[in-house]
Amino acid sequence: MINRERLYAIAELAVSEGLDKLSDSLLGMYIDSVNSFIDHFPIQSQKLQDAVDDQDSASVISGIYVPLCDTLIRLYASGLVSEYRPKFDKLISEPDIDYDALEAVVENFIQAVSALSIDIQMAIRPNAPPAHRRYFPPVANATPDTGNKPKAKQSDNKTPKKILAVDNAIMYLNTLTKMLANTSYELYTTTSCSEALDFIKNENPALLLLDIEMPEMNGYELARKIKDSGCDAPIIFITANSARSYVDKAIEVGAEALLMKPLRSNQLLSKISEFI
Repeated sequence: MINRERLYAIAELAVSEGLDKLSDSLLGMYIDSVNSFIDHFPIQSQKLQDAVDDQDSASVISGIYVPLCDTLIRLYASGLVSEYRPKFDKLISEPDIDYDALEAVVENFIQAVSALSIDIQMAIRPNAPPAHRRYFPPVANATPDTGNKPKAKQSDNKTPKKILAVDNAIMYLNTLTKMLANTSYELYTTTSCSEALDFIKNENPALLLLDIEMPEMNGYELARKIKDSGCDAPIIFITANSARSYVDKAIEVGAEALLMKPLRSNQLLSKISEFI
């Protein structure tokens, strides 16, 4: 059974454009479109990057970007298209295209679409965890989104909520530390899965950020051990891979979400605020 509320909770999906009106049969067709998109996106994203590397602006726009945007609109991700289309149009319209700037926009766009792909996969997979945000139908004349950077959710008391991050790369743990430095959260980090399990026994973390590829044990194995220990803190995997198999395994071990590397601070804070 597809978790509609998880779909409704994905910020990039324009629910008011039709997703909330889909019947079960139309929802099935929508899911087929999503699966086709997920299967083909790695090839499309590589072609987009190759076109930029080859400085082939015609292929960037007409051959790849426009069809990809059309697909995103059919998936009700029109907001994502609206965000990036002016950036592409501005760069391509220049007499002398700045391909370094175009490459940066392409990389950012691919990362955003990959993150959306993960969120949708988490929503449509059987046995996916329940949504952590309640869906409210769109209200007419509602105040538009200003696009302001999301803030960390404030705790009801003065005790900071503990977050444990586990990654074998110290540099990446340092990055997470900087991202959460001026928030209401208290971040603890370790490169050791064994130390992580000991920490969970003695402390009460509100949320766990886990890498997947680690030498001592992978993130899925660590997640299983965490769940077996009785800890029910939400688990967010952080990975550089958006493949469907990664999402399936994450759901299997009870993770609530996946985030793509490299992370952006507003993306991290927004996702954390969904769960604690």
